[in-house]
Amino acid sequence: MPSPNTLRHPTIADLLKIVLLGTIWGSAFLAIKLSVHETGPLWLVMIRVVVAFLPIALFAWWRKNPLPPTMHDWLVIVAMSLLNTVGPFFLISWAELHIPAGVTSLIMGVGPLATMVAAHFTTPDDRFTGGKIAGMFLGFAGLAFVVGPELTQGVGFDALAYAAVWTGMLCYVAAGTLIRFVRHTSVPMMTAVNMAVGIIALTPLVLLARDPLPHLSGTATLAALYLGLVCTGLAYLLRANITVTVGQSFMSMASYFMPVSGVLLAWAVLGEPITWHILAALACVIGGFLVSRRRSAKATSANSARRRSQRRPAPRKG
Repeated sequence: MPSPNTLRHPTIADLLKIVLLGTIWGSAFLAIKLSVHETGPLWLVMIRVVVAFLPIALFAWWRKNPLPPTMHDWLVIVAMSLLNTVGPFFLISWAELHIPAGVTSLIMGVGPLATMVAAHFTTPDDRFTGGKIAGMFLGFAGLAFVVGPELTQGVGFDALAYAAVWTGMLCYVAAGTLIRFVRHTSVPMMTAVNMAVGIIALTPLVLLARDPLPHLSGTATLAALYLGLVCTGLAYLLRANITVTVGQSFMSMASYFMPVSGVLLAWAVLGEPITWHILAALACVIGGFLVSRRRSAKATSANSARRRSQRRPAPRKG
């Protein structure tokens, strides 16, 4: 596992991973919507984590990846699991009982803009730029387009659902800053332990709820399995791999595609309307990423040129 100070230049393969990751993230909101009304949020999170854990644990065992060797890695992974798995999975699943899947994906699309800022304070090579501030303003403007109309009607279940998605998004931002500080554990084992901690944390909650898993329709069953295998297991492996090799800010580019795929899938499968304020929010969120990444790329190029000039030997006299 690379140290927090080691990143490499992204390649075409990394860009393809970004597109795949963003599309998978967007489809997760549709899968939640198709299953949560039958499973309930707590059971859906439990199914999602167990289904994700089994293949990842087998893969880590097949590769003979050792368990985290240091207490530092254990503490970081446990904290990351609570922030990145248990909390947001439940909050977002509960929220989608009350608000559309496409709107949820738009709110979550603002998260990586906050991640870009968080990365400045927690890593030495994802630095803060003016573009990131401009991107944040655009992202929050997009959030206002989808949340504002609901808040004007007073605080109800819909407003609480928006707040739950917002809180889940902040949990993801906090967890994202921790991934690169897992120093001596492979990505598959880190992901497997992450899911195992989630199962341990969720088990007493499921037992205390005393609510048996209801009989599920075929659609809900397939959606829950897809959510666990693809949207959780595969997506976690992709996210961790991208973050530890090319950086957290680059990984956040996947969110160019997340709200787009989320809105389009919700429209195509669930018939959720695409209104003017959803289109305006989508434009703000994507525009925020474009602004933040364009200026960030310019700053990175300038820093690279400056480092090359510093390494170049001074001309010899005489």
